[in-house]
Amino acid sequence: MGSEGERPFRLAVLMTSHNRKDLTLRCLNSLFASATEAPVSLDVFLAEDGSTDGTAQAVAAEFPSVSIIQGSGEWFWAKGMEIAWRQAARYDYDAYLWLND
Repeated sequence: MGSEGERPFRLAVLMTSHNRKDLTLRCLNSLFASATEAPVSLDVFLAEDGSTDGTAQAVAAEFPSVSIIQGSGEWFWAKGMEIAWRQAARYDYDAYLWLND
């Protein structure tokens, strides 16, 4: 990271959520606000595990760049993170951040 003309640092952010709409939205707001301070390109992969509180819809409306992977409510945190990881690993990132909201 440094000189002009170089590409920004590419970071894949991996998250999972189940019925945590408000917490997930606050977390994403903080994440994207902090990213404006550094030369970083963020791609967020959210394993949204069948929430009934409108998490997926709210995230899609407020953060259309977030890749939402829909689940059925049976993944729990570890499986959701694995699924987000597998989705992100298909691309070439400089680093991966496991983010628990």
